[in-house]
Amino acid sequence: MDIPRLYKKYHIDKDHTSIGLFRELNRRFKVEKVFYPGSHVHITPSLIFPDVTYADSFRDTYKFFEDKNTIEFIKEAKDYSVEPIIRFYQQNYNQPFQELGKEFDLVISQYAGFVGQAAKPYLKKGGLLVCNNSHGDASMASVDSDFELAAVYRRTIDDKFTISNKNMEEYMKPKSGIQPTKKQLMKSMKGIAYTKSPSGYIFKKSS
Repeated sequence: MDIPRLYKKYHIDKDHTSIGLFRELNRRFKVEKVFYPGSHVHITPSLIFPDVTYADSFRDTYKFFEDKNTIEFIKEAKDYSVEPIIRFYQQNYNQPFQELGKEFDLVISQYAGFVGQAAKPYLKKGGLLVCNNSHGDASMASVDSDFELAAVYRRTIDDKFTISNKNMEEYMKPKSGIQPTKKQLMKSMKGIAYTKSPSGYIFKKSS
């Protein structure tokens, strides 16, 4: 099996495919359609979920998704039996996606800014936003009334993640004691420090 060069360079060689996270999400939640804005070449979700839509504005990323080797790798390495559905949009995720509706069960946000805010119109009620706080997306979701914290996840190794929904009241407590505003987060473009910080967060869209 030929591993796509860019996927190997940016994810496999760095032991950062997060395959354990997506396997655990698939086991714990009913996920059929996935949206991944700011994905670059992180195709791991397509190894676990049969229907994934990607979007990224990095130059020529569309060539990676159109490459036959990328498609063949996914078909050979996937965990499911049906044919994969893979869509890619070469655009900034803050621009409207005219072809998309409120159709996704899961939005993935990893190191790409306020994905949750931009992708919210395409997430079903009860759908999940899976994010970390490196660029502030978890902080932003925590002050957004459209989202409620449903669980947290922790990474042990790349293929081993755990998800917990216990003691949710212990999370999202600012070390400063002061909750940020959306305006402050937009200005700083980074998350705030919390008293308890897991690897990442799972929010449920409440409306």
